[in-house]
Amino acid sequence: MGGSSRTGICMFLLKVKQHGIAVFLMPSGMLGTLLSLIDVVPLFSNTGWGQDANLAFLQKHMGTSFQKRSQPWSANIRKEDVHSGDFLALSKIRGRWGGFQTLEKWVTGAFAGHTAVFLKDENGTLWVAESGYENKKGDEIISMTPWDEWWGMALKDDSNPQIALLPLHPDVRARFNESAAWDFARSMYGKPYGYHNMIFSWIDTMSDNYPPPLDANLVMAIMSMWTRLQPHYASNMWNEALNKRLGTEKLDLHGIITETERRGLSFNQLLTIPERDDWEYSDGKSTTCVAFILSMYKAAGVFAPFTESIQVTEFTIRDAYMLKVFEDNQTRLPGWCNAAADRLPFCQILGEYKMDLPEYNTIEPYANMNENCPSAPPTYSRPARC
Repeated sequence: MGGSSRTGICMFLLKVKQHGIAVFLMPSGMLGTLLSLIDVVPLFSNTGWGQDANLAFLQKHMGTSFQKRSQPWSANIRKEDVHSGDFLALSKIRGRWGGFQTLEKWVTGAFAGHTAVFLKDENGTLWVAESGYENKKGDEIISMTPWDEWWGMALKDDSNPQIALLPLHPDVRARFNESAAWDFARSMYGKPYGYHNMIFSWIDTMSDNYPPPLDANLVMAIMSMWTRLQPHYASNMWNEALNKRLGTEKLDLHGIITETERRGLSFNQLLTIPERDDWEYSDGKSTTCVAFILSMYKAAGVFAPFTESIQVTEFTIRDAYMLKVFEDNQTRLPGWCNAAADRLPFCQILGEYKMDLPEYNTIEPYANMNENCPSAPPTYSRPARC
């Protein structure tokens, strides 16, 4: 018998010992389960059919409403009105990224699927910095792109993106250390997207972050199967992060589960251990699209006096736009952003549908923020100071 087969059997026996035999029921039966899969497959189609499927999925599972905006659907942006630190929230609604973002929204409760941030240099040139930019090799990296180039790509994007500009509040902008923000962005430029900690910003609790039928046991089973199919991918997505939580190095998933049991921990508990911003992975610090921006905010002093007690790698996109750091006076928004016509508290700069960001700009930063927050659909209820 081959080594990989023995490893698989050992892992199975360990799971049985630790958790008992798990039977994953299909509450809707085989036909209902197949129909659910049929609901998911069209999400990734880059067609009108795919777009309709994404809108229907979000309406059904999250209660999202999609109201058509009045023309023009793209804003005529004045660069003079945009500043370093202003936040961009994006929502794609068809194609490969549209389908992925729809599932991410459903799991996390976010009403946007990607983020980016503005930086303006000493010459007044406007840039967009982001984690998750796909380069010519197909790798997703941290990039800084001139605004005109970035905006041109957004206008041609066939995933039909909806884009909102969330300006920083004047008081926050006044303490935003632009030099420190640039230093951070340059230090991260070209590094890979933060796959290492992507799922851990979402999982905070033992059971209240999983949309049915997911739970921690099923997550472990999926990890086990994926490890056998794509071992390198598995190491990138969770093995290194789980080792960090245990204080170990280079354990594979089987070793991680064994060590977790030896310490008297459940796999659920291991998944909920908070990420640390200072953890260094094999390819450097790991930041998702939103963690990259909030790490920049952290470096720029936005979270003072809680800078050292907030781990921004624990934040989802929803957590980010709920932060009370953005403009709260609609009369100070630029006239070109059509906020009054859209009846929005921010500027929607692109998209045929009005963007909705529930609980936008409502939560003041505090120590240990977002380290123990439930996010179960369909309400995604969040207690104070979790």
